[in-house]
Amino acid sequence: MSPSHPQRFAEALPAEGKLLLCTHRHPDPDGLGALVGIQQLLQDRFGLGADLVLEGRIRRAENVAMRQLLEIHSIPKGGVNPADYKGLILVDSQPGFTHTHPPGGLPLLAVLDHHEGAEEACSELLDPIFSWVDSGFGATSTMVHHLMRAFDVIPTRRTATALFCGIRYDTHDLALESTSFDEESFFELQSNADRKMLQQIDSPPLPRSYFGQMAQAIDSCEVYGFALLALMGEVTSPETVAEVADWFVRLDGQQWSLAGGACDGRYQVSLRTDMPGADAYPALRYILGGEGACGGHGRMAGGQVPLTDMAIEDVVEKIRIRALKLFGVEGVEPVPLVEASQRTSAKRSQRNF
Repeated sequence: MSPSHPQRFAEALPAEGKLLLCTHRHPDPDGLGALVGIQQLLQDRFGLGADLVLEGRIRRAENVAMRQLLEIHSIPKGGVNPADYKGLILVDSQPGFTHTHPPGGLPLLAVLDHHEGAEEACSELLDPIFSWVDSGFGATSTMVHHLMRAFDVIPTRRTATALFCGIRYDTHDLALESTSFDEESFFELQSNADRKMLQQIDSPPLPRSYFGQMAQAIDSCEVYGFALLALMGEVTSPETVAEVADWFVRLDGQQWSLAGGACDGRYQVSLRTDMPGADAYPALRYILGGEGACGGHGRMAGGQVPLTDMAIEDVVEKIRIRALKLFGVEGVEPVPLVEASQRTSAKRSQRNF
């Protein structure tokens, strides 16, 4: 963090009034954690109230538990009266990202994000007064925590728990794309977080529909050597696609995991890799081509393709063709996941005899 960041952030804020805090559609733990942290910072250091707007559905069990247990309340986007607010702050995203649509009629005061740059040009109204975008951080929650420290604001137990969840889930407990900044915040926040609540967030009860969705993912999965594609039809939420991609990259022998599913008029896509030195963001940009847009960093990327002009089957085919070309496996015969697993088990059994 530059020494000028705290001063520039403070200069972007009004002297009084209430602000609106936003993140991307279908918020994840990092977005939720950053919102909670900024909300406390504004109140404790600047005496500014703030309301949250959470757009889209939160359905991943861990995210639902986090929101409920931490009592993260929000107002509907359609119920925002611009006259009630002095401006808005956007965290864990940027106004040019296609999955981010802040309420209109308000000036954008600040943007804090750890993803790579915006995809689209923005109106002057959405040109932030203060912009801190830095892919040198593994989580936006880390950036918010460092900003709080710069203003000598100590996170409450609730805020510490929220920020800790944001860091741990975005960096996979510091295993992926984390930096010394993330490590410092991770351990400081962990010591102040509500550990019982963390356990409840980490292991929430799962509905039957969850296992049905995972069964669909297994049925649609195709293994192309070191690359795995799970391009599904309709899914319950965009978070499902990200979870499937996370799940399958753990399969023994896989270095790339690409998952997709249709939801809310878009074909959602998530890409994961455990290949050392690989970057999922440019890879997914190529896979989506001109039809879609994406964002990401390091070993994770996500994006979507509008389904306004194309059928799901057409989008899936275009994505499959580009992915196979990118991975260099165009001539490889796909193997269903279950069959691939059976072959692996058979080879291991033969080696044991």
